[in-house]
Amino acid sequence: MKLTVLKTTLTAVALSFAVAMPAAAAWVGTDNVLEPGTTITNTAANSNKQGWTGNSALAYDAWGMQGSWLSFQLTGSSDTIVSASGTTATIAPAFTLYRTNSSYTGATIGASGGTNGAIHKFSQVAQAGQNGLIWATATTPGGAGIVETLGYVNSGNSYASNSFGQPVNSGVNDVSIDNLYESGITGSVSSSGGITTASLILSDLAAGWYTVFVSGANASLTGSAIDVKVSAVPVPAAVWLFGSALAGLVGTARRRMAA
Repeated sequence: MKLTVLKTTLTAVALSFAVAMPAAAAWVGTDNVLEPGTTITNTAANSNKQGWTGNSALAYDAWGMQGSWLSFQLTGSSDTIVSASGTTATIAPAFTLYRTNSSYTGATIGASGGTNGAIHKFSQVAQAGQNGLIWATATTPGGAGIVETLGYVNSGNSYASNSFGQPVNSGVNDVSIDNLYESGITGSVSSSGGITTASLILSDLAAGWYTVFVSGANASLTGSAIDVKVSAVPVPAAVWLFGSALAGLVGTARRRMAA
């Protein structure tokens, strides 16, 4: 009898942990390594209509277990395009891009709950270490978790504040701290045939690990699959050569003027 009770208890505990784990959607071909000049895709990465924002019951916070966490490794500095596209007109895709130290798919790292945030209720717009994202922020140099929030793009509605007192803006938002990992962030929200695509373009994105948290951002829609694509565009060698040559000419001209 005691053995049966113990087995039942352990099974219940295992199930509770399974339910609490966030979704880590699979890349096509299980390939999450992005070399310059290549593209990786994640088909039907998520389909929840309000996992990123839009859920009034959560005060428009993100619902981490209903969104998807996609980790990838960039092997060389590249101009990088991250896009999330709906497959029908019944989803408004949105995502946040994070710099991490290693593969990260939504595990709890720091203190969780209250103003720290938690997997089931966190700030999708917060910087690492800010209220609402402490639970996922790396606690040691080189340790697991989020190092910096680089930017987000929201094709849904904007909200004056989530429960952590932070505005959730629509469109493209560069929230990086100091361009340590990139030299600029732009992007777009576009629609074709009723299907919406949200994109971030990161100039000179540094080699390393990154995580995309993606889901829907409009509770009034019914929801449908979101496809995610990440492309790394290397800067052509000719551009670097031209830049070096131009710098050399400028230096020569300055020396002649000084003489």
